[in-house]
Amino acid sequence: MFRLLHLADLHLGYHVALPSPLKEEVCRERNGILKKAVDLALDPRMAIDMVVIAGDLFDNHRPEATFVEETIRELARLEAAGIRVVTVPGNHDEITYNDAVYRREAGRWPGILVNAPMPASVAEFTIKGYTCRLVAMAYTGGVTRIDGPLKDFPPAGEGEISLAVFHGSLDWDGGERSLPLDGAALAAAGYDYIALGHIHRGGERRLGKTLACYAGMVAGRGFADPGTGSWTIVTLGDGPARVEGIPAPTRPWQVITVDVTGMGGMEELEAEIKENLTADAITQVRLVGHVGFELDLEVLRVRLEHICSYLELADETEGWAPEVLDKLAAEPTIRGLFVRRLREKLSHAASPQEAETVNRALMYGLAALKGGGGSCLR
Repeated sequence: MFRLLHLADLHLGYHVALPSPLKEEVCRERNGILKKAVDLALDPRMAIDMVVIAGDLFDNHRPEATFVEETIRELARLEAAGIRVVTVPGNHDEITYNDAVYRREAGRWPGILVNAPMPASVAEFTIKGYTCRLVAMAYTGGVTRIDGPLKDFPPAGEGEISLAVFHGSLDWDGGERSLPLDGAALAAAGYDYIALGHIHRGGERRLGKTLACYAGMVAGRGFADPGTGSWTIVTLGDGPARVEGIPAPTRPWQVITVDVTGMGGMEELEAEIKENLTADAITQVRLVGHVGFELDLEVLRVRLEHICSYLELADETEGWAPEVLDKLAAEPTIRGLFVRRLREKLSHAASPQEAETVNRALMYGLAALKGGGGSCLR
């Protein structure tokens, strides 16, 4: 058997949307993920024989020179240790352009750099006594021919391990630059393993006898794109391909949803959030439900931000609880008058959008009138 480390979508050079100096710190960590991957592959205990990069190693086709030099040095470490390296361009670091990094650096890129614009058998080599055939392609604008999902794939050979590598979308057509791939055609090709890139959340799928796998983005780049936090190790040889996930040393992006409905006050809400915070995480807390007390996000943030790397509070509540509004509306105050008038507008809202606008105005107005509601009406 032999083992490979399947990487994809590292997006080196991506600038995260965080305040300084945390932004610079997280960017340094993200850009160091390739070195961590190489260190893992060089660890004798992991017994890695090959590293496959299934696209979007860089966040764009013209990465900064420092990233390029560091990347070439790291991949050269693998080659020097006898570990095969395969790099497939993606749609962010696309090979199409004349100034693309993979065109400029093709002459000194370590290992196999795939540049075939259509699915092709690009290499054949021996690892631990196994003959391995590599099928791959690099989407190239104006050259790659796409009319719907790609269906023309070279068939697997007899008596060899067939490995395919594509940066594309399996059975989903998001346009030609997403490189749509036909799952039935890939199943018919009969490969042992298909290393995929492009879908950041990762995942496996069985296509006939073939195991297709998205390695996913290891280190996240935002709350909507938090990363997998794990390495993908594949074992090939005797029997079907096997995939193993190994935790990677990355800073987590954490999204916590807290329903405030029925909570008695800020102290209860603070305790609920605190219980779910992770020390080194970049965290977003989404507050949902109906509010039954005055919600002060700034106070919450100040009290809790020291626990994690970064804390963002998002108010997505649906408004005040009806019983609270009933009580406020009964007040003989400016606040009571405000609530009565806004609730009247809410009852006559012509659309969900208008109702949302009025509801938000009610919440913001009550926040502005907190502390007694102003003078008593006579």
